[in-house]
Amino acid sequence: MAIEILLPTPPKAADAHSVVFDYGRRLEGAQVGLRLDRSWRAYYTVVDVWTELFQRDGATVHVLWTGDRAGPEAELTRNDVEEWSRLVEIGVVGLGN
Repeated sequence: MAIEILLPTPPKAADAHSVVFDYGRRLEGAQVGLRLDRSWRAYYTVVDVWTELFQRDGATVHVLWTGDRAGPEAELTRNDVEEWSRLVEIGVVGLGN
């Protein structure tokens, strides 16, 4: 009897790459938004570290903790996101890395 061991990872795509965006100027004076919800607990640390780094480079950071996207809180969440999007020039939504 033979046992076949399967590799649980997909094959690497030949031309896979991530798009890189360039803000086009120094971060000093920039309005940077970091948006997350309570589901991404590991992202809490990312937000803390990125906030510190952006502030070190002179940016103002606006962190938005979003609520539910359905149900009673949905309208409040939509309003919060709309207001936050007016405040920022650069927005990082979710992990973004």
